[in-house]
Amino acid sequence: MNQVPNSSAPPAAPSPDPLECTVLSDPTAPAAPLQSAQHSADTGEAVAARAAMVARLEESGALGPGPVREALLALPRQILMPQAYVRRSAPDETPPRWDLLDFSRPADRKELLERLHSGDSVAIQHDGEPILGRPPGPRRRGAITAMSSTMSLTADLLQQLDLRPGQRVLDVGSGAGVTAAVACFVCGVEGVVTLDIDPHVTAAARERLSALGYRPATSRIRERVSISG
Repeated sequence: MNQVPNSSAPPAAPSPDPLECTVLSDPTAPAAPLQSAQHSADTGEAVAARAAMVARLEESGALGPGPVREALLALPRQILMPQAYVRRSAPDETPPRWDLLDFSRPADRKELLERLHSGDSVAIQHDGEPILGRPPGPRRRGAITAMSSTMSLTADLLQQLDLRPGQRVLDVGSGAGVTAAVACFVCGVEGVVTLDIDPHVTAAARERLSALGYRPATSRIRERVSISG
């Protein structure tokens, strides 16, 4: 996950091969303001879990006062990640066993909220599967192929960017859309672009950001590139 703010440079020209991007949504589309209280999925338990997560980040020194803190308090993580995987097997057990939790299932909500607000990385994709429309429940074998970064890392990177209204932000590696959501909250949707090589990750990020009222430019990187040095 890399984010590059730019408040003055002109829009970038189309990327040459081998990094070919296709814009899948209109970056000029207006975004509705985030109204957390209007989301049926934003329960009192979720609000309390966000506040506790932010408090832990502050206590650890990973988060200070400012717009990133306000965004993390406001953004409902269970809307960006209404499903997440937990591993049920021991580290040395083969094949591994996973369980896909779903916020729409009352029996899953407590554990899912704890997972989403633990500060740890969150597993959001198994074996490259489509993320939207998948049934919850157990999975065997395979591996986790997409995750949301740890919150301490995400908060630290976002604060280093010194995000401000009107800045343009490039988020490389959409993941669950957390970075893009914070950028939209702080900077405004018009200048935010989020990229990922996996079309399923891109599609899920686009839909879930839209559920928050945010419609940034959501692009798919067409080919893998190697960055070294």
